[in-house]
Amino acid sequence: MGAVAVILQLAFAYTWPRLIRAEAPWPLTVILAVCSLASTAAVLFMPGVSPMSHGVEVIAVGVLLVFISQVLRGAEAEGRMAGTVSGITGVVMAVLGSAWAAAGTVNFGFALTLVTVIGLAGAGLVAMTRLPNRITMFLAPLVSLVLGAIATALPLGMHIVEGVVLGLLAGILVSALRALALSTRSVRNLTGVLGLSSGIVLLSGAASWYALDLMVFS
Repeated sequence: MGAVAVILQLAFAYTWPRLIRAEAPWPLTVILAVCSLASTAAVLFMPGVSPMSHGVEVIAVGVLLVFISQVLRGAEAEGRMAGTVSGITGVVMAVLGSAWAAAGTVNFGFALTLVTVIGLAGAGLVAMTRLPNRITMFLAPLVSLVLGAIATALPLGMHIVEGVVLGLLAGILVSALRALALSTRSVRNLTGVLGLSSGIVLLSGAASWYALDLMVFS
């Protein structure tokens, strides 16, 4: 799962600054890539109390690097505030994506991955329709919730409540980010589609990780 996480994170690192149309995309891409690799390496080779223990530290360094990159552009550069906000958002999303690598280090990782992917697929099918947001905001989570519950019938060792929660989280993320993308009209090309899609997958992995970690060990 570590390799999968890295591929997703690097794809996000390249596409995110272009999705938000940053004035200087390459510095943000480099920062996101470095933070992505550092967070996944920490998960795989420096596990603490939890595999995601070092994520906060990587985010802190990434935020500092984003500020420095925008300051170095000069006082007259345009879009420095927007670059800072979108850069910090990207750092958080990229680092949280290392949850997919963390899933490969625990015994419930396969179940987490399968149920989350099934939920994302169901919600994604709804999101690709031309239905208005007021419908997809409810339909996508409902479909992914049902699919998550059905997936627990497989021999995964997962309770139906856990499947419902993971499916619901995936559906909420897909429907919310779809609505945001349509309202801002930010997705205009293949790069934008990849940026939005990879961001959804990274966030859904993190949401599933923390939700299941809480339910399993609480």
